[in-house]
Amino acid sequence: MSVSRRLAISGEFSGRFWQSRFYDFNLWGQQKEVEKLKYMHRNPVVRGLVAIPEDWRWSSYRSYACGEAGLVRINDWTWWEEKIRRSVG
Repeated sequence: MSVSRRLAISGEFSGRFWQSRFYDFNLWGQQKEVEKLKYMHRNPVVRGLVAIPEDWRWSSYRSYACGEAGLVRINDWTWWEEKIRRSVG
């Protein structure tokens, strides 16, 4: 179920969630996932903020391309593992 639909059902939010031209949707295949990752990683370059995607500090690019840990955690379960370890005792 979409984020906007869940908020509408729960009553936590009324009104428009997304701007008119934006909407949420599930990524059903690897091709669509790659398409969206390329868009996100190239956006700072297109906007002239950096020369190459890996220079954008807040990007997940280096994690995907080089396997490096960065400011944006990708598939990092260490936080959850630590939380579970603490709760168990």
